[in-house]
Amino acid sequence: MNLHLTHEQLCDVLLADSSQQSVGDRDTDVVKQHLQACLICSAELKSLRDSLSHFRDASVAYSRQQFAQSYAQRSSIAPPHSVLSQPLYWAAAAVIFVAALFPVSLHRQTTAREAMKTAAVAAQNAESDEALLSDIDQKVSADVPSPMQPLADPTDETTSTTSTSDQRTN
Repeated sequence: MNLHLTHEQLCDVLLADSSQQSVGDRDTDVVKQHLQACLICSAELKSLRDSLSHFRDASVAYSRQQFAQSYAQRSSIAPPHSVLSQPLYWAAAAVIFVAALFPVSLHRQTTAREAMKTAAVAAQNAESDEALLSDIDQKVSADVPSPMQPLADPTDETTSTTSTSDQRTN
């Protein structure tokens, strides 16, 4: 009775071929001798090898084709034409545009406010300067400076009224 190789043994032979390992086990020698003697097992192994080879070639070709298609689609950053006709994308583009202009408008408003504040401070400084200059002109043009002017006599009224009432009669 001649036994054939199991699926696991055939897979082990394929893996040993792909990994290029030469293991001197007694089992691998027996399997190799069986493959040389049994046409059915050697045909099964050849069929498995051919299937794996075809699968490898097909998967490589498919991956190259998919890569070429994805590369062709990525060559342009613009969305496809059908996307441009949708209003949602136009609304999103408008929102992004407004959001980009928002900091610019804030900067302009801040600059305008600062200019107004600067003008107001300059006007206040000019007014205070004018007030100081007019005060100085008044003091300089006065005949007698205010510190040197005579004080009003606070006793003038009280002296005249009391002097008549407090007079002695002897």
